[in-house]
Amino acid sequence: MRRSGWLFWLCVLLLVLSRSEGRTRPLRMATLPTCDRFGRPPSALATATHQPATFSAPLSAKRPMRYAVHTLFLDDLIAAHATTIGFDTVVQVFPWRDLNPRPGLYAWEASDYMVRVAQEAGLHLVVRLDMPPAWARQEGAIPFDLAAYADFVTAVAQRYRGYIAGYVIWNEPNLAAEWSRSGGDLESHWLRFDGQVADPADYVGVLGVAYRRIKTQDPDVLVITAGLAPTNENSPRARDDRDFLRAMLAAGAADCFDVLGVHAYGFGQHPEAAEAVQTGLGLARIGEWQTILAEYGVDRPMWVKELGYTIGQGSQPWVTPEQQADYLSAALDRIKRDWPSVELVTVWNLVYGRAPEDEMSGYSLLNPDGSPRPAYYRLREQLCLSWDHCSPGVR
Repeated sequence: MRRSGWLFWLCVLLLVLSRSEGRTRPLRMATLPTCDRFGRPPSALATATHQPATFSAPLSAKRPMRYAVHTLFLDDLIAAHATTIGFDTVVQVFPWRDLNPRPGLYAWEASDYMVRVAQEAGLHLVVRLDMPPAWARQEGAIPFDLAAYADFVTAVAQRYRGYIAGYVIWNEPNLAAEWSRSGGDLESHWLRFDGQVADPADYVGVLGVAYRRIKTQDPDVLVITAGLAPTNENSPRARDDRDFLRAMLAAGAADCFDVLGVHAYGFGQHPEAAEAVQTGLGLARIGEWQTILAEYGVDRPMWVKELGYTIGQGSQPWVTPEQQADYLSAALDRIKRDWPSVELVTVWNLVYGRAPEDEMSGYSLLNPDGSPRPAYYRLREQLCLSWDHCSPGVR
């Protein structure tokens, strides 16, 4: 009898504890981690056709990764400029549409060439993987065939194991232009409102699929999140990068990346300009991203994957060539001083041969004719001469 009474009151106590402010707590349900949101897509690589290897580049020791430049096509001339300035790393897109032009067909000639160039120049190579081919595009929340993308990143990681320092998974998914229309480069590309911004949880799911596939092929390589486009806008074409990052971390993104990739554009303002002047857009955004990581208890390094100031007098805030030199140099100084969690800074960009009005040309350290701009010499003086970050044999 006493035992029955004890059990009765124990049940009453448990019932009371299961309620809070009059509402029953939800039952704990087994949930699927967001990194596994899309499970394990089937692979068709077993029947794929691959172009034979066209490069032979021995692995070699390189300087620690610290300063990078983003290229549009890494050739011998661009590599020579990069090492002369003092960069140790190159960030380069491997367009899915070019390397995998048809289902089951992989054409490696261009990527083999760039891998060889990087190796021979003693440069680390970080590769961004996006720009889907027309055959893989589709309607829906994921605007591309995820199983096909998974095969693509697998094929790249398998072929270049040991040669690539890190893989960046997509680009700026908080913009409809880059999520739904990845690969465009015209002014109208950024002004259109069709397509959609990624759901942060969907992007994390894609990141998780790529992370597993890449780590299976190359366990030591780094997986980097897509750099988010800095923006205060919330509309059909864009989502505030800070809100997007918070949603990613809330969805469990920390389980499927090694490095947080960020884009830190100056928007025409000096790197030391007051935040109010920049309306929250500018180099100080780095500090906000760092704070958000801390809020979610995520201890990961950051890489600035794009840092730039354009001299092109188009739709984006522009500066003079002299200001471009001053601002880029000051930005490297401030990042080094204020944000030690930033382990790699990438200047956008190093390209030649494009028309002066081309958006890419405006940001370049080179003029369209290939001659260096003032920023080229300023960064060389800073990286190579003042900070002694020259490549071996370059002075």
